[in-house]
Parts: sequence; structure tokens; C-alpha cells
Amino acid sequence: MNKKKDTIILLILAILFIFIQYNLKPEGIKVKTEYYNEMVSAAKKMKYMSEKIKAERLRRNIPIDKELDKNETGLIGLEWSSLTTTLGSLESKRTSCDPDFAALLVKLFKENGLKKGDVIAANLSSSFPALNLAFISAADTLELKTVIITSVGASTYGGNIEEFNYLDMENYLYSKNIIANKTQAWSLGGVGDIGREFDDDIIENLKYRNNLYGLDFIYEEELKKNLDKRYNYYKEKGENKIKAFINIGGNLLSLGGSVDIITNEKILLDKNTNMKNGLVGLFLKKDIPVYYLLNLKSITSYYKMQFDPDKFENIGESNIYFKSNYEIWNWAIVILFLIFIAYKGFSPHIKK
Repeated sequence: MNKKKDTIILLILAILFIFIQYNLKPEGIKVKTEYYNEMVSAAKKMKYMSEKIKAERLRRNIPIDKELDKNETGLIGLEWSSLTTTLGSLESKRTSCDPDFAALLVKLFKENGLKKGDVIAANLSSSFPALNLAFISAADTLELKTVIITSVGASTYGGNIEEFNYLDMENYLYSKNIIANKTQAWSLGGVGDIGREFDDDIIENLKYRNNLYGLDFIYEEELKKNLDKRYNYYKEKGENKIKAFINIGGNLLSLGGSVDIITNEKILLDKNTNMKNGLVGLFLKKDIPVYYLLNLKSITSYYKMQFDPDKFENIGESNIYFKSNYEIWNWAIVILFLIFIAYKGFSPHIKK
């Protein structure tokens, strides 16, 4: 009888373990990550930056199309303009405006050991203005130093408004002392990273404005030389102390013109990835951590974030701010199982 009872207890424990592992979502128990306060600070800063960009955009009489920008962030561009380079996903652009991306980057940077004063190199396109600003928000919050090169060309619905493009947004925030980190060098982006599809007058206007912002101009027709110039720029400005590299968007130099496409779910790339080309490959070869932000549908799914929501979650409440509860429940079942085994092993055998 006792043997049958023991079997039933073990079976119940096994079923309970499987149920918790695959079905139970104990939302009632939430454990904040150790970086919670910094994550919240970065997300709040990102939200404030978006509000300031929106106000400045409206002040410049650049309307916000509520059908395109349903959360009215001011960070969604036009379907097509003189700065548009390729097609892009409107849903991904809207998703990128979630302030929680700034919080997520803080979490990932902290988990990888980045600390105040560390240098992170960044290759940004203007296709995702919101993600660029989320990165700057995270860097500012953690007091990281950055070396940022940004290409002006943008895919559809990105930072492609000629009179208020991404670099205009960024430098507006910097002029108001809202951000500490900013772009140091820029390129045209687009075909060959030299804007072959741009009109000459557009290029000259961009040169004039970005020169006023004090930005270095990177222009090199040969891709290999362009890549070497960028990499050396990072090393020089970062004083050979670069601790990480981040790529946001699909600038040509990220993969060096490779036909391969990174379809990552995790933002921090596996160091053993077979990607060997472009800036991504160069930094991976140096055993420098690489963060890659582009495939937002896969990324949001992996980190359990919303994709193209009608309304963003309140800051500090989404899954990224908390540790997984499943481990707590799994360990509880394991402990109960061990207690049961110990009890059966050490309890006296009573003879009747």
C-alpha cells in the first residue's frame, strides 16, 4: 500500500512540475531585476526625448500623420522622400518607438559588465531614429562613452524628413542639453554608403548643415577603404579602449556588403556566429561584444515585448523589468521532491 502511495505522490509531483514548466504563468510573483531603477530612468529619459522631438517637429510646422504614427511619437517619418533609400516596415518603425527599448539596452549592457566610463562604438542608420535615441538614452544613463557614426539615408518611415532628419533631431536634443552622447561622424548612406541615389543639391545641403553640427564626414567610394576608415575612426576616437559595438539599422558597412542577413532574436550576438564580414565581423574577430538591432519582430518576440501596439505599456511594468518566475517555481518542486526522497530514506520502518 505504501509503495502505491509513494508512486502516486511522485506522479503528482511530476505532473505539477510539467504543468508549471509549460503552462503556469505566475504573474503574481514579480522580482525586479537588479538594474530596475537604471532601466526605468533610461526609459523615462527616452520618453521625454520623444516628447521634445514631437514638440519641436510641430513647432517647425511638420505635421504628424496619426494614421502612420498612431502613438503620436513624432519619430515616424514619411513613406518616401529625398532621403529614402529602401523599403522598411511601418509596423517595425512604430514598435521601435517604445521607451522600453532604452530600458532593455541598459539591462543588456549591465548584464555584459559595461560600466561608467566604458567606450562603446556605434554604427547607426537613420532608419530607426527611436532606436538610435534609445541607445543614447541608455548610454547617458549608464554614463558610457560613445563613438557614433551615423548614415543619413533612411528606409521608409524612418528619419527621412529632409528638413528635420535624424541628425537634426539628435543635434536639437544636444543643443538643449537633453543628451550627453551624440554622433561624431556621418556618411550619406544609401547605395555604396555614398548616396548615389541622392540629388546633388540634397548632398550639398546635408554637408552644410552637418558641418555646422561639427560632424566629421566619411566619404569613400571603395567599400573596403570605407570599412577600414570607419574601423580606424572607432579605434582612434575610442583610444583603443572599445568594450562593445552596437549596430542599429541596415547600414551597408554593418555587414560589409555581404549578402548574408542576420536573423537574430537575441540583441547580443553569439560570439561564435558565422558572420565574418563588415564591422560586425571585425569586432567579433577582436572578441568585442556585438549588439545588433534590426529584426524587431523576432527581437520583441524573444524578449516578450509588444509588437506594433496601439498603446505602449507603462514604464517599469513590462516583462523586461523582472526576473523569470519559472525558476522559482521549478526549484520549489525540486526541493519538495528532495524532501520527499529524504523523508522516505530516513524515516523508520515500522513493522506491524
